[in-house]
Amino acid sequence: MNCPFASSRTTPPATPPPSHFRNNATIPTLKDYDVDPIYGFLPANPMPIRRLPAAYEPWENILDNLNALLLAGSLRKTVENLPLLSTDLLANDREWQRAYLVLSFIGQAYVWGHSQQASEVLPVTIARPWNSCSERLGLLPVITYASVTLYNYRLIDPSGPLKLDNMAVMHTFTGSDEAWFYLVSIASEAEGAPALSAILSAMHAVKAQDLEALNASLTTIGNSIEAITKVMLRMYERNDPYVFYNRVRHFLTGWEDSNDLPNGVYYEGVDSVPGAPAKCPISGFSAAKPSTESLSQYGSKPLQSGAFGKYAGASTGQSSMMHCLDVALGIEHRPTRTGRCTAANFNLEEAKAHLAAASSSSATSTKSPTGCPVSSSGSTGASAVNHILEMRKYMPGPHRAFIEALERGPSIRAFVENLTNNPALDANGNSVHDPALAAETTRLYNRCVSEMRGFRDRHLQIVAAYIVTQARKKRDAEAEAPQEDPATISIPSPVTEKPKMREVLQARGTGGTDLIPFLKQSRQETIEALVTPQV
Repeated sequence: MNCPFASSRTTPPATPPPSHFRNNATIPTLKDYDVDPIYGFLPANPMPIRRLPAAYEPWENILDNLNALLLAGSLRKTVENLPLLSTDLLANDREWQRAYLVLSFIGQAYVWGHSQQASEVLPVTIARPWNSCSERLGLLPVITYASVTLYNYRLIDPSGPLKLDNMAVMHTFTGSDEAWFYLVSIASEAEGAPALSAILSAMHAVKAQDLEALNASLTTIGNSIEAITKVMLRMYERNDPYVFYNRVRHFLTGWEDSNDLPNGVYYEGVDSVPGAPAKCPISGFSAAKPSTESLSQYGSKPLQSGAFGKYAGASTGQSSMMHCLDVALGIEHRPTRTGRCTAANFNLEEAKAHLAAASSSSATSTKSPTGCPVSSSGSTGASAVNHILEMRKYMPGPHRAFIEALERGPSIRAFVENLTNNPALDANGNSVHDPALAAETTRLYNRCVSEMRGFRDRHLQIVAAYIVTQARKKRDAEAEAPQEDPATISIPSPVTEKPKMREVLQARGTGGTDLIPFLKQSRQETIEALVTPQV
């Protein structure tokens, strides 16, 4: 298994043929990837189920009382006393998806608790079935966009429209503000659904060089992006920024780069988890057990063997919809941040060999073939990360495969670029396409890209309001709090001291990004996709 930080777009040949001229380019179909022409990536026909079979009532009962158990401080004990249920009785996709949702809510609640120290250990009663569901669905054993949105919605009126005002969520950690946060994302998925069929139609039009069909498809794609942006702006209506930042957000946070869980989470009873860092020299891990402090909090049961896992939390960056639009429009995203390798099989010798072969002898560091950084002394350092591509690991397997299939299809942008700046000519030197129709194709394509830029502008504003501003307010409030006289402070014993909630002052996304630089870069990369006539 390669280092998770190595995920990136495959480097193309030095001089690839124009992708829109490849007659053998395969165009995917929606039904082969669990994508619906009306609902898009939202499960449909049937829709998500609202309860698992009777054998799984112990899980469902905890979810029914999740908030009460958190407030009472008894959730962890209740989870530890669960029977170990097998996933063998899950009979179909909707049941597997429901089980993943249920275990995601319980697992996150167990790890983070309510005004409690984070738990480094996840009991086998949750860890093993959660990992099993993740493997079945192509997901990871952590809360994801899929668990809180795709698998978590229902229609108030089943015969009514697929619109925000007819949608409800089935579960939250905290209540209505959190529900609205999920609902806006669910409605965005629905608004974007028509674009998916239009993307495929546009690819077929590129292969056929049918400008009229391509223009119709680009119009639909642009309208869908505009609709996504409009519904996203409804976030302000019923989701208070203070509530989201201080009460909701931490439940959606993962443990990839967590100060509270520097080793990640120990999945008890699981032989291995995807990207497990148990042997990665960068993290300094071995096949070690959790800390003595963690074991003292875990309870009286002996700890089973298991594996550490480091994962980001739920993020709108895990929406397959936006990835499809980026791919369809040829919007390329570059690495955005630094991070640590978390692979279980980091190959230090291979990395050193790569370093020795580096062309620049003056370079002090480089990246191994697996993407893990190593310095000339053999020590490890920071590596650039393509965060957007990293988020694909947190998507359902069929949806991730659909995005990859789109990448192998005809390039809409390459076709428009050539149409604009290198048009095909007939034997008489005239353009084979109607110049007016070709100009309209370029305009409609650029309109789609501009709509994506507009979406990212508005998204950046929402992030500033809900995370950056709230982080600053929290930091300022704590800085202005009156300081106690050290001489009067009573120091509780380690046994009775109430642990402090983990630090959440950094303006980082639940997916692990340093938000504002990342979002600004994504917006700039979108602008760069515009097609302009060459002078």
